[in-house]
Amino acid sequence: MQCAISGQTPETPVVSKKSGHIYEKRLIVKYIDAEGKCPATGEELTADDLLDVRSEGAVKPRPAEAASIPGLLSFLQNEWDDLMLETYTLKQHLNQTRQELSQSLYQNDAACRVIARLHRERDEALAQVQAQRTALAQAQAAAPAAAAAVEEMQTEDDGEEGISPSVHAQMQAKWKELSKKRKKRAMPDDLASQETVSAWGEVSRNTLHKTSPKGITCLDLHPSKPNLVLTGGVDKTAIVFDRDTQAQVATLSGHTKRITDACFHPTRELLLTSSADKTARVWQAQAEGDGGGYKAVHVLDDHDGEVVGATVHATGDFMATASKDKSWAFYDINRGRLLKHVKNDEYSEGYNCVRFHPDGLILGTGTGDALVRIWDMKQAANVANFKGHEGGVNALAFSENGYYMASAGEDGYARLWDLRKLTNFDNLTIGDGAAHSVAFDFSGSYLAAGGKKRTKVFAVKTWGELATYGDYGGSVTGVKFGKSASFLATSSMDRTLRFYGTA
Repeated sequence: MQCAISGQTPETPVVSKKSGHIYEKRLIVKYIDAEGKCPATGEELTADDLLDVRSEGAVKPRPAEAASIPGLLSFLQNEWDDLMLETYTLKQHLNQTRQELSQSLYQNDAACRVIARLHRERDEALAQVQAQRTALAQAQAAAPAAAAAVEEMQTEDDGEEGISPSVHAQMQAKWKELSKKRKKRAMPDDLASQETVSAWGEVSRNTLHKTSPKGITCLDLHPSKPNLVLTGGVDKTAIVFDRDTQAQVATLSGHTKRITDACFHPTRELLLTSSADKTARVWQAQAEGDGGGYKAVHVLDDHDGEVVGATVHATGDFMATASKDKSWAFYDINRGRLLKHVKNDEYSEGYNCVRFHPDGLILGTGTGDALVRIWDMKQAANVANFKGHEGGVNALAFSENGYYMASAGEDGYARLWDLRKLTNFDNLTIGDGAAHSVAFDFSGSYLAAGGKKRTKVFAVKTWGELATYGDYGGSVTGVKFGKSASFLATSSMDRTLRFYGTA
């Protein structure tokens, strides 16, 4: 019994009432749907003209090669080979699909980055256009008055000079020089080990500045004379102290309100101070024949609010200050001239601190509205903002490796930032109350932070706590490491200058 269409034994046989031919049901039904007639006689034929043939199910004969054990083994071997080939092909297709997916994901990520950059550039361009429009409108409005005051302007101080191409070139050259040195710099042979730092104890304690008003507000160590320490006080003075002789070398008087920041010049006998009296000062060391001590050679009074910090550029020829008036200023130290004054009245809070990156091409500022703002010195533009603190940012420190930045805030944390990825990668608890100071050692191996009546020292990379000093009578306002992390100096609002190291 064979199908009149396929010539094969049908699995579901049917017979035509009209012609008596036998067909495979699925084949004849398809044929009738397509042609509407009998494939054997050509007569008209419908599905109703077909009768099912009841018969035992047909069993396909066993292949001849499966009739013996060798043949059966050969048959199984062929089946196995086909299965392995199919598996290999599937693996190839899977790997190809994975590669295509990975490439698509990379392309998508790159596209997102490009879109984000374009959005940022668009926003910056719009902001610049708006600023230019505002400046143009102001210039047009002020034109008559400006014309009348031309003669007076020729004789008076013409204010901000701008950052000239030569200054840009000087900063760029210094950046290249320091970048090359950093790559070649090795760790000091005499760098204190973590075990040594963990075993530090208090070596000495000195009480400085007046009892009323009380407190030391800032601290710095001389870069080449580790025995000299600079402190600023609530009593409106700055003091240079010799830790070897335990004596005050000089007292700098001139500010009319408390000192907010003080630092040594890295290569010259100069000091910088900033004050709540809205000024910053540059002090020059005097020869013994001139009475010794320090003399204020420049008084910088371009801010309208409390000046909270002063920092020296890596070239040594420039400095920056920041103020509560929501502005920062860039100066030529040698001439005491204002080069750039950047202010934004739209900011909700002014600045609390300011520090240059070790290479000098970026400037970090901490604000009262919990932000760390990063500025590109080539354009004096805000290029990044770090969010994370819950309260004002009181202090900033950059590691000499150029990659890490630390910030101390009112929320009691020292937060760590990766400048390459622009991310906050760790947060260190300093204690109850605000954190007021933070500093890396020169090798970038250790971090110290001062908070409310407590100082902590951490190991960089692992960020494990190595030491805690907690017997202060006031907030710790300054922390500085000595050469090769041989000691730690701290200042506090309890008027004490303390040194920790190996006794």
